Amino acid sequence: MNKRVLSSSYIGVESFLVDVEVDISNGLPNFSIIGLGDTAISESKDRIRTALKNSGFKLEPKKIIVNLSPAGVKKEGAHFDLPIAVGIMMTMGFLKDRYSILDNYLFLGELSLTGEIKRVRGALNSVIFAKEKGYKGVVLPIENYQEAILIKGVDIIPVKNLQEVGEFISKNIVKSVQEQILLPKEESELDFSDVKGQSMAKRALEIAAAGKHNIILIGSPGSGKTMLCKRITTILPPLNEQEIIESTKIYSIAGELSEGRPIINTPPFRAPHHTSTPVAIIGGGKKVVPGEVSLALGGVLFLDELAEFPRSVLESLRQPLEDGVVSISRAQYRVEFKTDFIFIGASNPCPCGFLLDDNGRCNCTSTEINKYMKKISGPIMDRIDLHVEMRKLTDEELMNYSIGESSNSIKARVMKARELQKRRYGEGVYNGTISQKQIQKYCKLSEENREYFKKVIQVMEISARGYDKILKVARTIADLEGSENIEKEHLMEAVSFRNK
Repeated sequence: MNKRVLSSSYIGVESFLVDVEVDISNGLPNFSIIGLGDTAISESKDRIRTALKNSGFKLEPKKIIVNLSPAGVKKEGAHFDLPIAVGIMMTMGFLKDRYSILDNYLFLGELSLTGEIKRVRGALNSVIFAKEKGYKGVVLPIENYQEAILIKGVDIIPVKNLQEVGEFISKNIVKSVQEQILLPKEESELDFSDVKGQSMAKRALEIAAAGKHNIILIGSPGSGKTMLCKRITTILPPLNEQEIIESTKIYSIAGELSEGRPIINTPPFRAPHHTSTPVAIIGGGKKVVPGEVSLALGGVLFLDELAEFPRSVLESLRQPLEDGVVSISRAQYRVEFKTDFIFIGASNPCPCGFLLDDNGRCNCTSTEINKYMKKISGPIMDRIDLHVEMRKLTDEELMNYSIGESSNSIKARVMKARELQKRRYGEGVYNGTISQKQIQKYCKLSEENREYFKKVIQVMEISARGYDKILKVARTIADLEGSENIEKEHLMEAVSFRNK
């Protein structure tokens, strides 16, 4: 006798259907799982057997064969525990499917030895897949409920244990769960008004937030680079519904959701340490998981002490910075993760850090300085829109206790500029990510500005990519000023943020 239970798995962020086929027959007692499962799946036999026993379902000594179809695709994770257990309970006759539940619902969940059903990765992906393929709903752990209800138009059946699963299948009884209203986090204690001086760096971060431009801050230790960068999320607009779903999908797959953070509803701020490996930053590994560039989706990727990162890590950022996607290839498949984020790098100008100070404290040789800065290659610098130098604060600035402009005030300008871009390009396109055709259409210069820009290109030896970056930044500056056209002052300010 055999039964089929529906479940799903995923490669990267793309889900696919998995038929969990269970056959039970007389013969030597045995429990085997076939279909290219990983270690977690092969170990599920003992979890399932014990969970069923402790839930009051006594297994007879039978020959049990479980097949995960399609058999030729590698499957990973403990979320197949629940569909396998359901298949066994149905085949053994413990449950009766009077409401055609098995044909219309996907099942996923990890079992504890007591029969409790625990949180799994990728639940949101399975719910999206169920909706796309026309299934009625998904049966999943109650701990995954808050992320799952982001998707409307599909039934979400949260369950705590195997008894509740049995009640749903046999009696169509669903335990009521109070839907938690998840508001954005309370306002951060961080604020731009805390930062003294550094008006140019503040302006650059405002431009970066408004147009989704990449930025690098190079300055002396203690000049406020890290302090400023940590405050950029306070001027970013809130995530829209689609961005919340996209970000939560990535965090679900990475296993970074928790009871205290069931969905991602604020712009992420990722700040990996400079000892991080290329796999940690870009993603990949034996079991392909998203890296920091994907976890920063919709928010900020901040690399402090940029020159201290291994060159292999920095060079691997080229594709994510330029294309907004990272591709990870394996022998049998290829995975793509979105990488739509604002990149912020912060670095000292030399090994000792005091090159830009006027007091002559720097004792680095020109060879040492060149070697240090060459860790950040030309192609990487060329992909960064805004270059800012930050010097040590003067005594007057340090002793100035007046309150600067607040984050809320800056955020209002950023949101107004973002709204202009939304009307101009549509949802999800910003000045920092527009195409070549859009640059030609929306970044036109007057004849006077063209002549000025031509001289700038000759003096600064700007590359073709650098040319586009300056125009994009100038377009954002014009938007912040509410100007329809790029004026000369907008272009001059954009040029001032380009590395000489």
